[in-house]
Order: sequence, then C-alpha cells, then structure tokens
Amino acid sequence: MIRMPAQFFRLKKEWKSVVFWLLAPILLTLVVMKTFGALQEEAKVPIVLIVEDSSPLAEQLALEIKKNDMFSVRSMGLEDALHKLKQHQLDSVFVIREGYGESVLENRRNGLIDAYSSNRSFAYPAISETVMSLAQQDLARSRAASVIRQLFHEYGMEDQWNYEEIIGRSEEKQKKESLLRTSFSYGKQTGPSEEQPIELLNSRAVWAFFTIISAFFLFDWMIKESRPSMQVRWLYTSTSFKSHAVRMLGLYSLLTVLSDILALFVFHSVLEETVTLSLILPMLAFRVTLNLFAFLLAIVYRQLFMYYMTGIASALLLTVTGGAVVPLDSLSRRWEWVEVISPVRSLMTTSIPVAWLLLLLVVLASWLMKGGRRIA
Repeated sequence: MIRMPAQFFRLKKEWKSVVFWLLAPILLTLVVMKTFGALQEEAKVPIVLIVEDSSPLAEQLALEIKKNDMFSVRSMGLEDALHKLKQHQLDSVFVIREGYGESVLENRRNGLIDAYSSNRSFAYPAISETVMSLAQQDLARSRAASVIRQLFHEYGMEDQWNYEEIIGRSEEKQKKESLLRTSFSYGKQTGPSEEQPIELLNSRAVWAFFTIISAFFLFDWMIKESRPSMQVRWLYTSTSFKSHAVRMLGLYSLLTVLSDILALFVFHSVLEETVTLSLILPMLAFRVTLNLFAFLLAIVYRQLFMYYMTGIASALLLTVTGGAVVPLDSLSRRWEWVEVISPVRSLMTTSIPVAWLLLLLVVLASWLMKGGRRIA
C-alpha cells in the first residue's frame, strides 16, 4: 500500500483555499488593470478626424493625431460628426481638407484644416493647438526643404538631394535629436536628463501587492501545524516537525512558482505584457523571498488574525517603499541603499533582492539549528 506523504494531507483538506490564493493575484490584477484601462479610455477626449486628402502628408498627419494618447479619435462623415457635436457627444471635429499635401509642398498655409467646436468644447483650445503644431511641422519641414533645394540650385548641386530625401533626412534628425536638452547637477551626479513617461499603474506592482497578501494566507498552515494539539503527534513519528515544515515550504514554493508561470502567460496574452528572460529570474527571486518572509513570520505568530493583519500591512508597506505607488528613481540615484528597502523595488527594476535573500536565509538557518523551536 502506497502511503501518502504527510505534506499532502493538509493540501488535500484545504485544496480549495490553496487554489484560490494561488489564482487570486492573477485574477485581481486583471480586474484592476482592465478597470483602470477602461477608465483611461473613457477619460480620453472624443474627437472626429475626417481626412479628405489622400496624399502621404495628410495620411501622416492623421496618423500622428491618432497616436496621441489623450484623444479618442473617431471616423465618420462630416454631417454625422456635426450632428453629434451639436448633441455634445463630441468635443470637436477636424477636417484635413482636399489638397493639404499640395498646399504644404507649395508652402501655402491658409485653409489646410477646418475645425468645428461647440460651447461645451472645453478641450478644444488644447486640441486645436496640438493639431496645428503637427501641421506646422509639415510646413516648416517643407519650407526648409525648399530653401535647401534653392541653395543647391544656386551652387549647381541639383543632383545631390531631391525633395523627398531632404524631408526624410529631417524626419530622421527629428526622431534622433530632441528640440530641447537639459542637464542637471545634483550632488555628484551630472549628465543629461532623459524624461521617461510615468506609468500611473503598473501591472507588476499590482500583482506584487496581491501576491504578498496571498502568500501570507497560503503559509498560514505553519501556525495551524504549530498548535499544541497538533504538536503532540510529532512525538510518535520518525519525522520531526522541522523536517515536515521544510518539506511543506518546498511544496508550497513549487505551487507558487507554477502559479507565477501561469501569471506570466496570462499577462502576456491578456494584458500584452512583454515577457523576457531578464524578468523571469527577478520574478523567481521575488517569489522565493516572499515565501521565506511569510514562512518565517508564521513561526513568530500564534494567532491567525494578527498574522493576516501583518500580511496586509506588509503588502502596503513593501509596495509603497518599493516605488510601486510613488516613483523612487530620484531617491535611488541619490541614495543607492533605497534599492534594498523592499523586494518589490527589485521586481520593478528587474534585479535580485540579494540583501533580503541573505537575511532571510540566515534567519531560516538559525531556526533550523534551534531544532524547529519558535523564534522568541
């Protein structure tokens, strides 16, 4: 008769709660990110863009307008658009008129784009300035190309570059070089400042918060197994409680790693997150750190309620100090030790929380050498 390992008895009894807490971080992260994404989409300014011209310049301008994250660009006929504008379902309507490309090439600035607004078009001034600035880029680039062509003609260099090559070169320079570069000096740090877009909500940060909470609920078996009524059974078995706890730690760590693999697959498929090898190892290190942290804290506590409260408080503290809510980039550049405050910070920066791992491993080794007794 095949004997079931002791580690599977509790898992068999509480498999529903174990599965729930393994999947909860994934499901809650999806709910939060999808809800936040829907709110972001609703916060975009609704406009209609009508393109009457079929030239490459008009198509490029329309593409640049649609790429703006602040606009919800819709396509419809002018009559329907004006009707919806009167009903205040749209903020404004823009029409790239026929002959836009030809007018730009000939440096004609009047009547390129028609704009319509209502008395409730609160965002119209900002949107119109954005659209006009994009059109001005085409005009300025075309004007510069004409001047360069004229200079080539005066110096007998007509065959050097044609109009399209000049435009292409200017666009390439625009992408590579910023119009304005600033250099800051703070303490010992000097150098150019490259502005990065700020993410209001990061899926890794949300997942880390819920994962920390779920880890504490998963490792509550340590408190349940440590009760005096349960400790009696270890007096009559060949396996010590210490060995049992370590095996349970390994079993639950394996289950959590499998759930993390599932999380990567789900986030890549649903949230279109990029999964790279540089993320997998830090994620595994974060999981090992978190499991050791929840396991060792369970040794200290005797009451489940206080243990759960500590888990929720730890999730809040580690998430905030890890820079998941307030960016810590400026602080970490000034004080490098900020990077080791929280393992969540390591997950956000795709690094290994070496300090946390070493400390937790030392505490675990100390507990093992004490024969599995509680840490006073």
